[in-house]
Amino acid sequence: MKILIIRPQPGNDASAARAQKAGHTPIQLPFFEVRARNWDAPDPAQFDALLITSANAVRHAGNQLDAFAALPVHAVGRNSADAVRAAGFNLASTGNTGAEQAIDNAREAGHRRLLWLAGEDQTAFAVPADMHIETRVVYAADPIELGEDAQQMVLQADVVALHSARAAEHFAHFVDAAGLDRSSIALAAFSQGIADAAGHGWRAIAVAERPEDQALLSAAHTLVRIAP
Repeated sequence: MKILIIRPQPGNDASAARAQKAGHTPIQLPFFEVRARNWDAPDPAQFDALLITSANAVRHAGNQLDAFAALPVHAVGRNSADAVRAAGFNLASTGNTGAEQAIDNAREAGHRRLLWLAGEDQTAFAVPADMHIETRVVYAADPIELGEDAQQMVLQADVVALHSARAAEHFAHFVDAAGLDRSSIALAAFSQGIADAAGHGWRAIAVAERPEDQALLSAAHTLVRIAP
C-alpha cells in the first residue's frame, strides 16, 4: 500500500518509518512546518497538571516548559506520551480516543485545574463543569508552498493519512484548487473529527480506532480492499 503522509516534520519521518516497518510504501509530502510561538508562562502553582494533545507542544514550548516539571502530565495519545517521557516529565495518563478521554483521566486523578499547552489551531472539546482548563499557544503549523510534483504524489497514493483537522481541511482545499477528483482519493483519519473536517465526496474514509499510527495504518489497510 502506498500511503501519503502530509503531517509536518519530524512527525512525518516517524510516521513514514512506522508505515515502512509495517510493509507499506510511504510517500512523504509535508503540508506544514511547525514553528514555536512566543508565550507567557503562568504560575505553575495555579495548576494540578498539564494537558498535552500533541508532541509538538513539548518540542516547541522552549525553556519555559521547565517551570512545570513538577506537574503530572495527561497526554492524548501514544505519540504525545512518548514526547512527555523523553522530556523527563511525569506522565500521569495516556488516552487513546482524544482530548475528552485525557480530560476524563485527569478528572479521575483529582486534577481539575489543567494547563493546556496547545497549537494555534485547536479542536473544540467539552470541559466538565467542575474543571478549569487554561490554554497557552506554544506552536503553530504554517503551510508550506508545495512543489509542482505535489499533485502527482497525491494521485500515486492508495491512501492519504490525516493526523489533524487542520491537515484535513488544507488537504481538501488543495485537492479542490488543483482540480483533482475527490472520488478517486481515499483517506485515513486519526479521529472522526478529523474525518469530518475533510468533508464529503471522497472515494472512502476510514477512521483509526485510536489516535496513533498503528491504528491509522490498520484503518488505511481496509481501504485498499475497497474498489474505486
